[in-house]
Amino acid sequence: MEARKGRCSHFPSCRGCSFQHLPYDEQLSFKESALRALYAPLLKKDPACLLPALGARSRWRYRNKMEFSFSQDRLGRRFLGLYQKRSRILTLTECLLAPEWFLEALAYCFSFWEESALRAYHPYSNAGTLRTLTLREGRRTQERMAVLTVSGNPDFALREEQIAAFAAALEPLGDRLSLFVRIHQAIKGQPTRFFEIHVKGPASIEERLNIGGRELLFKISPSSFFQPNSEMAELLYNKALDLLSLPPQATLFDLYCGTGTLGIAFASRAARLVGIEENPYALFDAKENCRINKIGHFDLYKGDVGALLSRVAGDAPHAVIIDPPRTGLDAKALKEILSLRPSQILYISCNPQTHAKDLQELSSSYEVAALQPIDQFPHTPHIEAIALLKQIS
Repeated sequence: MEARKGRCSHFPSCRGCSFQHLPYDEQLSFKESALRALYAPLLKKDPACLLPALGARSRWRYRNKMEFSFSQDRLGRRFLGLYQKRSRILTLTECLLAPEWFLEALAYCFSFWEESALRAYHPYSNAGTLRTLTLREGRRTQERMAVLTVSGNPDFALREEQIAAFAAALEPLGDRLSLFVRIHQAIKGQPTRFFEIHVKGPASIEERLNIGGRELLFKISPSSFFQPNSEMAELLYNKALDLLSLPPQATLFDLYCGTGTLGIAFASRAARLVGIEENPYALFDAKENCRINKIGHFDLYKGDVGALLSRVAGDAPHAVIIDPPRTGLDAKALKEILSLRPSQILYISCNPQTHAKDLQELSSSYEVAALQPIDQFPHTPHIEAIALLKQIS
């Protein structure tokens, strides 16, 4: 592959976009080759079902969400940014994946930190306060959100005047900034818990996507998942509509439904929609998104897919959409999905390794009809993939 100098001054130290020194067509070619090798056992019958990767339209400043970490070394030097080699944090002065205001927010936050006595959180000692700064935006709505995540250790709790100082530091970003402090409580032997303090501005932001010829509006809360590249998310959902055909009066299950984007995209094509989501914040947003987009036939349930699916299934669905976390499907969820015996499964994943593993597990009952890579993340090794599975006769 042809290498060239990276555009960013932090390259190659920063691990944020390790492919930026390669021409974009070579990045795509590399990812396609890697996928072809990874999915090879699934492609023996029909290698042509692996379709050419759909490249990104915007290749710089495409992210709508980024998380930046706080760190301090033994000398007390402060760092706020992304990981570099050896798990150290690199303080960013530029980032070509991020909207420009993200860098402004980083600078304002760093100034706030320098003027305070606060320390970065250290996971091994459970000491310190500041963990991460998460920035989000609606690319089409231009709405902005900032979330400061702090330790739940009461000995290092953020005081009211410090929260006020943080809010004041970010005032140049506009009075419509949605601002939160999230408390990350990690107690040994107990599940990690999060508590959010709404500091100022709107309680959520919104994003618009054109899917299936309709403009849909989606609410995004601080803890809810939303695809980090709005432009390519729109392409992803439209490609999902193209791949999965449904009969009239179809029943469709949307598993790991998040904020309901996929189910809502298919709403005009299904008579019955069922969604399952474990994250209560995402599920609340899914219900709001149904209300906003006037979807009245999407039944939403909170819980683990493996534990809940058989209890809410009712009549077997014609098709199931799966878009799980990077870890993929656990054994219980996989078993429950197979027991439903839908005629089609549309499986979307941002982790090709777990995707290929799960598809292999499903291959006893399903064959891959189409495998569509979508490059949501230019200049990185990551790629999204949609697999359409059809039941073996």
